[in-house]
Amino acid sequence: MYDPSLHTHCIVARNGRFFAVEFVDDNGNPLDMHVLEERLHRCIELADINHDGKEDMGDQIISMLGWLTSSDRDSWADAREELLRIGGTPMEKALEKLESGALLLCLDNERPMSKKECGDLFWTGNLSCGHNRWFDKSIQLFVTDNGKAGLQGEHSMMDGMPVIAFSDYITKQTYSHVREKSGSVIGDCMGEGVTDIFAQCKTQLSSSSNVALKSMIVKAEEDFRTLITDHEQHVESFQGYGSTLMKKMGYSPDAYAQMAIQLAVYRLHGKQVGTYEATQMRPYLHGRTETTRTVSLESAKFVQRMGMVANFNDSPSSLQEKKDLLENAVNSHVNYVTKAANGKGVDRHFLGMSMLAEGDNQLPELYSDPVFIRSKTWRVSTSHLTHPNIEHWGFGEVVADGLGVAYSIKPNSCIFNIAARKEHGWTEKLSHLLEEALLEMKAVNDPIQTSKL
Repeated sequence: MYDPSLHTHCIVARNGRFFAVEFVDDNGNPLDMHVLEERLHRCIELADINHDGKEDMGDQIISMLGWLTSSDRDSWADAREELLRIGGTPMEKALEKLESGALLLCLDNERPMSKKECGDLFWTGNLSCGHNRWFDKSIQLFVTDNGKAGLQGEHSMMDGMPVIAFSDYITKQTYSHVREKSGSVIGDCMGEGVTDIFAQCKTQLSSSSNVALKSMIVKAEEDFRTLITDHEQHVESFQGYGSTLMKKMGYSPDAYAQMAIQLAVYRLHGKQVGTYEATQMRPYLHGRTETTRTVSLESAKFVQRMGMVANFNDSPSSLQEKKDLLENAVNSHVNYVTKAANGKGVDRHFLGMSMLAEGDNQLPELYSDPVFIRSKTWRVSTSHLTHPNIEHWGFGEVVADGLGVAYSIKPNSCIFNIAARKEHGWTEKLSHLLEEALLEMKAVNDPIQTSKL
């Protein structure tokens, strides 16, 4: 951790080159927009010059260092030690400069268009820009050549609510407003305030004796490629209705969406599986999250009554029965969320007890119970964040045979980002089943509705 009062720079990445950019004045106030724009242009110019296909060995290695941070923590720690061994004091200073930057802005040489293309790029950097990341940074901002923008929060430091608050602040700052606050630029500041972080390490990195480092870079890139190609994501942009109608029908939008996920997953797997929803505990000092367990007796009764196949031609009595079960399931979920938010969930307590028992080297029998283990195997990990200026967001699965389902509930739409290992072929199927579930749940609440898929 670095004291922000002692550092006044951020990091800008382009084509795998990393630059330290001074962005505040001596009083800690942001520099004028004109100055910042010139400095960003300078970063692009320097990075593109060194990415023309004529780079020497040193430049090639510098532009590949970002791959190393994508490795598992032990491998990256070993690679970092190798960098310090090779680069000595200049490398130590370079890494300190990069690590002490307030945030990382990645200027990607890409032009994504669809939600999926943006998701693939902003999730990992994809195969094209994975080296243009430094995955140790708590906050990475992304801007592409066609103006698409995204943000990544490293989870050990960032939870959903801080990300939303940060995003809210960013998206409320308009160019016109910032330009009005900016003064006129005196003189040419084009070359000032921009430092190519690893430039002083080029000679050391160019040495032909750096066989171990080169092997580490190759291995990191290969592992990254495998990780990326083994995964897939699908975006379900449901435009049928959103929070406005859910509230009108008398439901909590979040709990309603959770029941749609339960029904879709039930139809995907033929059963319910351990489902995690992150619940904020920010009112508590150092509070982060508690687990809300979506699988309940009430949600089980609801999905089992809805069945494995959607039915849009049910009798009025059956529709009323399903509606009653949906209401019970939603209310049960709301009750659990409320308890979890007030420190009355169970999973953080289970965690605390297991940590206390570690010294005795013997956990209570409960922790080895098969049902307990299965209930804590989060085959569906979910989280809800909604902001008017965030198109969609996401994260990966937490177990190999699991799904990561991030969602936003807007007034007239619902966006689900579904991630899983590609071998399962689940993401597109679950996307269809979510749409089906949302349409059927609406029909349950409106017997006159006759729309079909």
